[in-house]
Amino acid sequence: MPPPGPRVRSRLVDRASHTLGRAPGVPVPAHPDTPPARLSAFRYDADRVEAFDDLSPAEARALADGSGVTWLNVDGVADAETVSAVGHAFGLHPLVIEDLVHVGQRPKLELYDSPAAPEVTHVFVVAKMIQATETDVTEAYCDVDSGAAGHVIEQVGLVLGPGWVLSFQEVTGDVFEPLRERLRTSAGRVRTVGADYLLYALLDLIVDHVFVTLERVGDAIETLEERALDTPSPKVQAALSGLRREVAVLRRAIWPLREVLAALQREDVPYVQPSTRPYLRDAYDHLVQIVEVVESLRDVLGSVSDLYLSSLGMRQNEVTKVLTVVGTLFLPLGFLTGLYGMNFDVMPELHWRYGYFALLGVMALIAVGTLAYFRRKGWI
Repeated sequence: MPPPGPRVRSRLVDRASHTLGRAPGVPVPAHPDTPPARLSAFRYDADRVEAFDDLSPAEARALADGSGVTWLNVDGVADAETVSAVGHAFGLHPLVIEDLVHVGQRPKLELYDSPAAPEVTHVFVVAKMIQATETDVTEAYCDVDSGAAGHVIEQVGLVLGPGWVLSFQEVTGDVFEPLRERLRTSAGRVRTVGADYLLYALLDLIVDHVFVTLERVGDAIETLEERALDTPSPKVQAALSGLRREVAVLRRAIWPLREVLAALQREDVPYVQPSTRPYLRDAYDHLVQIVEVVESLRDVLGSVSDLYLSSLGMRQNEVTKVLTVVGTLFLPLGFLTGLYGMNFDVMPELHWRYGYFALLGVMALIAVGTLAYFRRKGWI
């Protein structure tokens, strides 16, 4: 789970200015201060597993040429030079390399023939990895001044080839540690099957970890619902608007992945064995459930926003009612004080010994009578 970081406002529309004017298949050069990419790998079969760190692209290619299944993970796709070197070492299409470096891609599945060996086809998958942070739910989603992020969304590029899988990530830290542990301990069936099952296992972890974030978002909505009823304020409205935006970004990251998992089950997709397709269908079912949860959260957010406006309107009505009662109460009293405040000499009550007390008594009776009438009508 990634550590809490500064809150970055999710973009509903990704900028594409970095690609303007460039030829297709040409990645943008890395910034001079970009940290170098880190290459790590697992090579395994039913009998053994080997782990490798700090590899060069040539060393990674040599591993993939060996026996068993190879999983190469590249952290830091901003290092375009290293990503390009890995792509050339594995014979990836230039458009694949470009999409790996430009991280604003929509989740998709594409098939590319290798320029180095046209008879070899690569399966290229783009997915969005959603990770919940360790930040408290209330602080992350309900406190607009905290600056903390409740989750991070990262593009992951996956390439399936003959006996190997490449995974490309923006930064170090992912949701794949359970898979690494299964490889080390030979738990499950991943060590006994091919690279297609490894691709499924990576996508399955990406899908399953979305549930964690959606659960946190659901908890935040419940908290904001209570605040909307008890203490409606502009901060509650701002938090609701921010959460509605986050749900929209989550939906945009999740929805297209359904097409990817559905396409992987087609018979014309190379390397995917019939024995793996039931697992892909299971992951697809999970994703359909996630999409339904996201749609439900959108509906609930709309209801909570309406509840906030209703609660705010009710409070304003209460204030208006109090002001109306006070104004109505003092209207006849003001009339009497104004009447006997006129500068006329011939006003019998002005010279009466008990006139002042009589006026106070009448005013008290009017006030009590007005309040009693309001209470009888249920207005107070």
